[in-house]
Amino acid sequence: MNCDAMKDRMPLFLYGELGFDEEEDFEQHMAACAACQVELVRVRRLHDLISEASVAPSLPLLAECRRELRTHMMPASRGVWSWLPHISIHMPGADNGSFWMKPVAALALVAVGFFSAKAPVFSGAANYAGVTASRVRTIEPDRDGRVQIVVDETRQRVLSGRLDDEHIRRLMISASREQSDPGLRAESVELLKSRVGSNDVREALMQALQHDANSGVRLKALEGLRPYSAQPEVRKALSQALLTDDTPAIRTQAIDLLMASRPSEFVGVFQQLMEKEQDNYIRLRTMKALHEMNASAGTF
Repeated sequence: MNCDAMKDRMPLFLYGELGFDEEEDFEQHMAACAACQVELVRVRRLHDLISEASVAPSLPLLAECRRELRTHMMPASRGVWSWLPHISIHMPGADNGSFWMKPVAALALVAVGFFSAKAPVFSGAANYAGVTASRVRTIEPDRDGRVQIVVDETRQRVLSGRLDDEHIRRLMISASREQSDPGLRAESVELLKSRVGSNDVREALMQALQHDANSGVRLKALEGLRPYSAQPEVRKALSQALLTDDTPAIRTQAIDLLMASRPSEFVGVFQQLMEKEQDNYIRLRTMKALHEMNASAGTF
């Protein structure tokens, strides 16, 4: 086999997609061809670089992709038979008899099998049994104030309910902790912000503020906690974010919220921040806060 054919097989070889005989032929050629050996080294390096590359999509891009996917999926879920009358298949030399009906019937059967697997919509407490946090895939608010949550089972199904529904809220809190999907976490936190008066929602937002790996999710959680910044547990979460978060916007907002009420409790936190803070604006803002509390900038 010539070198051009071997070059075409190099990506398949690197991904382990060659059959046994093909792989044996490939390795024999590599052992005897110095030019292909050099090319294989180059291709392997290229594949390694591609594998090492890691690009995290932005939250707006993730949300847009989700909306577009749902938009394209929705027409398919509205029924099979609505589009069957519009199908016509014309075979050269065929009349309008049974000959062309066979492929139509076959296509209809495929369509029935495909669309019958689309996610049905369930509502009511009995339908939440067995749903776990790791199975939540998408969350979409409706115009009437309800929420639709797609969960993965043997096949997907849609659970519909309002945010004040305990089962819906519990699923959304679980989705806010789905580590593999920052877009899902962002959507969940954004919707949960309107129910932050509930203790379980407030705890979920504090958890997101302190531990979520995505700064966009943490910012949304901080925004949701703003009305409750005077509560001791929220203030504790804000002080931790102030000292540990690597996003300047979050640290700046945390300073403002802590200064809004009883700031003297956190003089030590501000002084610790002054010892480690590298951002000039935040340093100035912290010094101003300490000055307003008649406290020194350093710890003693």
